[in-house]
Amino acid sequence: MHIVRLVAENIQRLSAVEITPDDSPVVVLAGENEEGKSSCLDAIEMALGGEKTIPPEPIRRGSEKASVVVDLGDIVVTRKFTRGGK
Repeated sequence: MHIVRLVAENIQRLSAVEITPDDSPVVVLAGENEEGKSSCLDAIEMALGGEKTIPPEPIRRGSEKASVVVDLGDIVVTRKFTRGGK
């Protein structure tokens, strides 16, 4: 199983990201400190890991809602979060 596409909006440090890997077996997430690398990985974990992997505040500060879409080819997993909701 591999990720065909990742879309995350307003998750932790991320405002928006879309990653569509090519045929390479490796995707490199690089950047300065506090730029959202860990938030990308956390978004994947939140989408695929279930309710226990969701942190107390998954939504970016100042945002009212957030979402993660992980496309695995045959399966597309979507998680949506709202302030004060699930």
